[in-house]
Amino acid sequence: MEKKGMLKKFYEWMFVYSPWVFLAGMLQFHFQQFVPFNRLFMGANFFDYVTVTDFLVILIFFVFAYGFSKKAIVWNGNRLGRPLQAAIFLLVLAGILQIAFQEVFEPVLVTPTEYFRSMFIFPLIYMVLAYKTLDSRTFNRMLQSYVLMVVFFCVMALFQYFTGLFPGEKHDFMGRLVWPFVDFVSMKSTSANWAAFFVTPAFILSFIHVWKKRDLKIFVPALILSAIVIYMTQSYGAYAAAFTGITFYLFRELKFKKFLAVFVLILIAAGGIYLAQINTKKFQVSYGDAEYRYSNSVDSRKDIYAMNWHILLTRPIMGVGMNQYQSYFAANHKEVLGRDYGEVQFPPHAHNFLVSIWTSLGGLGLIAMIILIIDLLWRHRLKPEYPAVFALIAIMTHGLVDSYYWRQEIAYIFWMTVLFTYLLNMSATLHQES
Repeated sequence: MEKKGMLKKFYEWMFVYSPWVFLAGMLQFHFQQFVPFNRLFMGANFFDYVTVTDFLVILIFFVFAYGFSKKAIVWNGNRLGRPLQAAIFLLVLAGILQIAFQEVFEPVLVTPTEYFRSMFIFPLIYMVLAYKTLDSRTFNRMLQSYVLMVVFFCVMALFQYFTGLFPGEKHDFMGRLVWPFVDFVSMKSTSANWAAFFVTPAFILSFIHVWKKRDLKIFVPALILSAIVIYMTQSYGAYAAAFTGITFYLFRELKFKKFLAVFVLILIAAGGIYLAQINTKKFQVSYGDAEYRYSNSVDSRKDIYAMNWHILLTRPIMGVGMNQYQSYFAANHKEVLGRDYGEVQFPPHAHNFLVSIWTSLGGLGLIAMIILIIDLLWRHRLKPEYPAVFALIAIMTHGLVDSYYWRQEIAYIFWMTVLFTYLLNMSATLHQES
């Protein structure tokens, strides 16, 4: 019995501390040139790379298989509903069809099987095993671990922003906080949106816990630091996501008259952020008041959406295949746009959450994700005791204008948010702690 108990604790421990492994995997990928024996982690194509996150999920699976055979780890009473089952089945089927039949566009940046494994299969294994084997106490420990990891992430990102002591650019040419999302070859900045993606769910969850006055020692620092990082990324999609998630929560939490009073304060805060942004390089680029490759940055999105529309009309069933959007864009931009694309680099994704799923996994993948999102939003009717649903609303809001998902650590944060949306019940937690 003692050995079974130790095995179960080790299994739960791997889930509780998994957010820190997501962070380690992200740092391993972006700073891979500093990793000893780096060649051992690299595959045949440019973006083929095995991270510690992959190893963690493999270990989780084998520990589960052994523990299940010894009856140390058992299924819990959480049932995978039909919508979730359908979504998982369709995502897996869509990936198999892409691997078997997707057209190849040069250059091939990643092996389809490795991409599908690391971005979908392993996250799904992680999510399903957590869903079916963990209890509410472990879910709450996972939440705290994720939030503390984000606190550590924010401290590192802000330290680099003000000191530049770590490897890699501390901000992009517009002064936006970017680190640690830098190009692993050049150490130049990539996109500030990735940092915003990484911390926004923690910001929403922290706001709700602070509002409920729960675990303030954990969630107050997380709320403050994540808010600072989101602001310094100057990601307008993240601003909209944060305001939308909080507004929906307060609308469901407060009586209508009190909500209206609080909503006025939210609008004042939004106006303050607008005024603070007017003189920034990002704002001037967006509205054409600063020199840029386009008349303004919105024009580049117009080109991307024009390409998305072209793919929808010409490749509605299969899309362009996994991690091939950039290669397809490079090969077809002159034909579609009637001119050269104005950026130095071609866009790696469709700048929309659902459209990116569709272009990568085809129509079946799109249907799967729509089923999943509708089920998540409908299952608990946006009840405030399920805080993660408001983090999901923030993800979907940002996903209207950008492609939340397409980094391994972001994919795991998405599926962890899905897991919390289904099963993390704050009212039950409060009852247990009282």
